[in-house]
Amino acid sequence: MGTTQRQLVRQAREDGIEALLGGAAVLDGSGRVLLVRRNPDDHFGGLWEIPGGSLDPGEEPSAGAARELAEETGLTGLDLAYLHAADFTGRSGLRARQFAYTGTVPDGTPVTLTEHDAHRWVPLDALPEVSAHHREILDRLRAR
Repeated sequence: MGTTQRQLVRQAREDGIEALLGGAAVLDGSGRVLLVRRNPDDHFGGLWEIPGGSLDPGEEPSAGAARELAEETGLTGLDLAYLHAADFTGRSGLRARQFAYTGTVPDGTPVTLTEHDAHRWVPLDALPEVSAHHREILDRLRAR
């Protein structure tokens, strides 16, 4: 695990974070962000979010973000750069931290969903309903 990656994980553990997640805020050539919608019967059902999920044991946050992006959307090979980490309380009451990364794809890049019921490319100034920690991540992306 790279030094910066280790530092992110170590700091999260020192902060009492119990669950670690990776996520990817992917922009297209027009500057729109890819959002996926959670299935209605899922936790946070119906909310839009960036692709992401739990890190595997010992997995670097950037690798987890890339893996989750590939699993959920079929997008691979992106050069992901660290963006921000946002904390939230998970479904079982655990303190969680999502490490968000960002990358770009050309307009019209196909997306193949496996875990969500919809996706869309959204201007950063016209976001649909997202959870508080995703809004924090997307606000950071917009401020860049």
